[in-house]
Amino acid sequence: MDECSNKLLHYQKVKRLLIKLTMGKNKSVLIILSAFAISVYTQSFAQQLNYSVSESYNIHDSINKSRWDIGGRLSHYSFRFMSEFFPAAIIEKPVTAFRFTEKPVKAIEQIVVKNGKDSFLLDSFLQRLHINSIIVVHKGNVVFERYYSMKPGEQHTLQSITKVLTSTLITQLVNEKKINPELPVATYLPELKHTGWKNITVKNIMNMRSGMIGSEMSENMGGLTNPQHPYYTYEEALGLLPKVDSIVPSVFDYVGSMKSKIPAGQEAEYNSMNTFILGWIAEKTTGKKYADLISEKIWQPMGASSNAYVCVSDKGVPWMHGGISATLRDLARFGMLYTHSDIRTRKESFISFLQLNEIFNTPALDLGFEKFQWGYQWDVARDGFLMKGGFGGQALVIHPEKEIVIAYFNHIDQDWGIMNMVSSRAINAIVNAIETSK
Repeated sequence: MDECSNKLLHYQKVKRLLIKLTMGKNKSVLIILSAFAISVYTQSFAQQLNYSVSESYNIHDSINKSRWDIGGRLSHYSFRFMSEFFPAAIIEKPVTAFRFTEKPVKAIEQIVVKNGKDSFLLDSFLQRLHINSIIVVHKGNVVFERYYSMKPGEQHTLQSITKVLTSTLITQLVNEKKINPELPVATYLPELKHTGWKNITVKNIMNMRSGMIGSEMSENMGGLTNPQHPYYTYEEALGLLPKVDSIVPSVFDYVGSMKSKIPAGQEAEYNSMNTFILGWIAEKTTGKKYADLISEKIWQPMGASSNAYVCVSDKGVPWMHGGISATLRDLARFGMLYTHSDIRTRKESFISFLQLNEIFNTPALDLGFEKFQWGYQWDVARDGFLMKGGFGGQALVIHPEKEIVIAYFNHIDQDWGIMNMVSSRAINAIVNAIETSK
């Protein structure tokens, strides 16, 4: 993977430096003061599996005084139980679930990972990263699976991995001839006919090349902390970020009001409002709600073993860029849809080989510390691997040709500065262990 995991770690670190940077209004400073007031909960973090009733209530009280994504022990809890903090729409599982076969590869357990001058067995290495859980699947067989600080049946937040589920809805609708990716989005969303979005093609939005303002990465990553940043209002309207205004606009109207910064297709820039547009197109084209679409077109056909859910605003608008929570096995099952055997079995209905090649061939944007592509919303696609990361250290890594899927959950650290991603060295060691054990 050419060290893309390590560099993605740095990207995630830069992406959400969060509360220490770019504060806007005085109201947001109050959020910071509240965060420091509850440091007893963030500084005493340890991987914890079970919580007493009183602990849960105390954590809720602390999060209510700060933010759900404050980091450390509080975020370890909120990332596992997002539906306790936000309204949610259920993504229903099918009657009959796909059955994984368990065929442990002992060589994976014996992997030694070097970290600086130290060396650790894989389990110890993963626990030092406070990975909540991890699964490795090869050709439908679970070859390695661990739950360190969550339970197998829990629905953990995917964060931005949600984006590639949303893009998979679009690839299906394209394959069904219901959407032409070369047409402007206003073709499918007449509400945008007189906005800056009107002439941007669906494909440019799929590839994070809309050229619109509002990227959370702009202005020193201020979109997540500065209420005057255009991205802050977007997540505020969805209910993710603390409200600082008495009147919050409709998220549809607000996203539609964004202006163009550069010509579409000219340069990639990570902007979660692009994903919102894709989800809006899917809903508008089908006349169905996002959660029902994920259930009907992805969750049930792939044979999910458990219900999932997507967080929604107080008006029922889904977080189509980062709101899905699911079990680890179901995330891995989704990843299998991008392996060559599944693509053939499903006759290229979810994703075609042509579309998969387009993801890998998407031009990269060199940010200095990494070259990101964002083709069809995937962060990186090279050296045979697809990777999509999520805020706090979630990841879905797929090698379509080798039929290998690696998925893991994590949570953000208490200092907001460390995103604990599994290194590419460890990922490659896992792949090599699988191949040598055949």
